[in-house]
Amino acid sequence: MINLQAGLLNLMFKYTIMKKSLFSMILVLPVVFGFAQNDHKPPKQVSESFQREYPQSKPSKWSHSNEGWSVSFQDNDHNNGEATAYFDGSGKHLDTHIPYDQKDVPASVRNHTRDSYGASDQYDYTRIDRSGEKAVYKTQVKHKKHDKTIYMDNNGHERDYQDKHY
Repeated sequence: MINLQAGLLNLMFKYTIMKKSLFSMILVLPVVFGFAQNDHKPPKQVSESFQREYPQSKPSKWSHSNEGWSVSFQDNDHNNGEATAYFDGSGKHLDTHIPYDQKDVPASVRNHTRDSYGASDQYDYTRIDRSGEKAVYKTQVKHKKHDKTIYMDNNGHERDYQDKHY
């Protein structure tokens, strides 16, 4: 009889602990999710700047970093497809990165990459548009067992470029 009573007390004790733990989780989870969601909602001036730049497009995912804000979206304004726009904390549009298929990159960029770094299917191309400047093509290539990032203008000439997002 004593073992039965001890077993019931032990079971009631575990039930009470489990109930308190579950209740605590129910209270804490909304707070945690609330803070997590706030990190992905940009300040008003940033979202307004995005809407001015891309009035026909809707943001799909916002991200925050030390440099500012980025937003992934379908670019319906310039028919660029998938794109990522970058903004500083005050809402200034810094640039937009558009992934490109190899067949869509200018021939001069493809040819320079192939001639300088060898024939490969392991090229990733991204066009970078920055206000007031000509487009730059960022090319990530595996060269001599190392990953290399090069930047080229539309004519396939390598150039220095300060890409603060990578």
